[in-house]
Amino acid sequence: MARVTIMAPVIIFKPSGTRVSVDEETTVLEASRAVGLHLSAECGGRGSCGKCAVIMTPSPEPNARDLEHLSSTRIERGLRLACQHTVVRNTHVTIPRSEGAVKILEQGKTTGDWSIDETQLGQYGVAVDLGTTTVVAYLMDLSTGVQVAHAATLNPQIAFGEDVLSRVQYALTGEDKNRLLQQRVVESIQQMTEQMSAESGVDLKDVTRIAVVGNTVMQHLFLGADVEPLSRAPFEPSVSEGVCIKGKEIGLDGLPAIDVHVAPNIARFVGGDTLGFILSQRLDRADDLVLGIDIGTNGEIVLSDRGTLYCCSTAAGPALEGATITNGMRGQSGAVEHVEIHTDGTPEISVIGDEPPRGFCGSAIVDIVAEMKTSGIIDKSGRMDSSAPRIVKRNDGQLAYVVVQKGEHGSERDLLFTQKDVRQIQLAKAAIHTGTVILLREKGYSSEDMDRLLLAGAFGTYIRPESALEIGLLPSVQLGRIDAVGNAAGEGAKMLLLSGTARSEVSALARNTHYVDLATHPSFQDTLMASIDFP
Repeated sequence: MARVTIMAPVIIFKPSGTRVSVDEETTVLEASRAVGLHLSAECGGRGSCGKCAVIMTPSPEPNARDLEHLSSTRIERGLRLACQHTVVRNTHVTIPRSEGAVKILEQGKTTGDWSIDETQLGQYGVAVDLGTTTVVAYLMDLSTGVQVAHAATLNPQIAFGEDVLSRVQYALTGEDKNRLLQQRVVESIQQMTEQMSAESGVDLKDVTRIAVVGNTVMQHLFLGADVEPLSRAPFEPSVSEGVCIKGKEIGLDGLPAIDVHVAPNIARFVGGDTLGFILSQRLDRADDLVLGIDIGTNGEIVLSDRGTLYCCSTAAGPALEGATITNGMRGQSGAVEHVEIHTDGTPEISVIGDEPPRGFCGSAIVDIVAEMKTSGIIDKSGRMDSSAPRIVKRNDGQLAYVVVQKGEHGSERDLLFTQKDVRQIQLAKAAIHTGTVILLREKGYSSEDMDRLLLAGAFGTYIRPESALEIGLLPSVQLGRIDAVGNAAGEGAKMLLLSGTARSEVSALARNTHYVDLATHPSFQDTLMASIDFP
C-alpha cells in the first residue's frame, strides 16, 4: 500500500511573500505573529475590536464576529478577521495596504540646568522612550551630549495587543510568550541602534550605554520580568528599583557588553516614563503649582506643589488614540487630524499626507466631539440630535454624524462618528478629569489655582487645547497657561543616559513621589460620575 504523507497547510502572506506552515488550531493572527508581521489587534485576538481584517484566498465562511465588524462589501472582497480563522489548506493572506508611517513625536522640551558629568571621548549611547505604541531612540555623543541620530518605530508588541493589559494577559499564557514579547522589543531597539550607527558613521562597538524609560508594564516586558503581579489587585510591580545590566542578559546579542540602565518605577502603572517627564521638566524643583498630563491609555498625571510631587494613573483606555472608535486610527498618512464644523453642519477637515481620508486620529476625535457640542449636534449629556445636519441612523439603530461622505475628498467610504463613539470619549475624558480633580483636591486646590498645565507626549502636542477644554478633557485653565512639552519622557531618557547625577537622583525622585490610588479613593466613584457629562 502506498504511504500517504499529509502536509501541514501553508499560509503565504502578501505582499511580503512570507510563508509559514501551520496546524489546524493556529489562527491567521497567531501565524502572523510567529513570523513577525504586524497586524493590528487591539483586543489581543479576542475578536472584539474588528481591526485585524485580512483578505483570505480562498475565503472561509464568515462567522458572527466577521458579520459584526465587517461590511457586506468587505466580506464579499474576502476580508475576514485574522483572529477568528484557521486554515485547513494552503491559503494566501493579503495584509491590506500599509497604513503608512505613524506620525511620531521625536523631540521634547527640557527645563532647568543639567550637564554631562561623565565625559567619555569617542563613546556613544542610546536613549530610549519605550512607549506602548511607539519606540523612539536617540543616538547621543557621550562626550558632548549632542544628538547625532534618531529613529522611531511602532512597538512590535502591538501584534499581541494594543494596550498594556492585553500584553500582560498574553504574557501569562506561557513563559515562552513573555520571552517572545521581550525578544520583539529588544530586537527593535537593536535594529534602531544599528540603523542610527550606520546613518551617522558611528562604529557599533563605540556604543557603550543604553538608558530606557517606559511605563511599568513596558519596562517589565523589556527586562523579561514577572508581570503576573500587574494582572491583579493591588497591581504591585515585581521590579521597582532602577536596573543596570549587560546587554547579553536581555538578549541584545549584537551589543552583549553594553550597559543597560532602566529607570525605576514609581508605583502601580506609573513608571520610568513619568520619571523622565518629571526629570526633564524639573518638576521636583518647581516654585509654582504645576500639573503635568501625559494623555494616553494609562493617562499619567503629575502634580508639583512647589516641588512636592504627587501622581496617579487613570484608566482612560485607548479611545483617545483611535482604538475602540468606529473609524479610529493612528496618526498616520490618511488620518483626519483636525475637524471644524461650520454653522450649517458642514465639516471641514485636514488630513495627514497627500491621501484620501481613511479614519480619525486622536486629535481629530477630540475636535469632532468639541465641534459637535458647540454646534448643538450633541448636548451636554452627549446625546445626539437626530434632526441635526448630516445625522444618519445606521442599520444597528445608532445615530451617527457623517464627517466624510463616500466620494468626498476621494474617500472610499462614509466616515461616521457614532453615538457609541461619543460615549467612549466621555468615559475616557471622565477618567482623565477625575484624576486631575482628585489630585488637586488632595492638596486643597482647584483648577483655578494652577500656574501651569504641561501636556506631554504626541497626543498633548497635536490636539487643539481649545477642543480639549471644550469637552472637559483638560481642567479649566486659561489657554496661556497650557504648554505642550513634546516627548518629555524621551528628554528624560537622554538625561539619564548622559548624567550619572541624574541616574543617582532618579531613585530618590521615585521614592519621594507620592502615589494616589484612584481606585480606592473615597471620592472616586462620585467624581467619575460627575465628570461624564460635558461642561
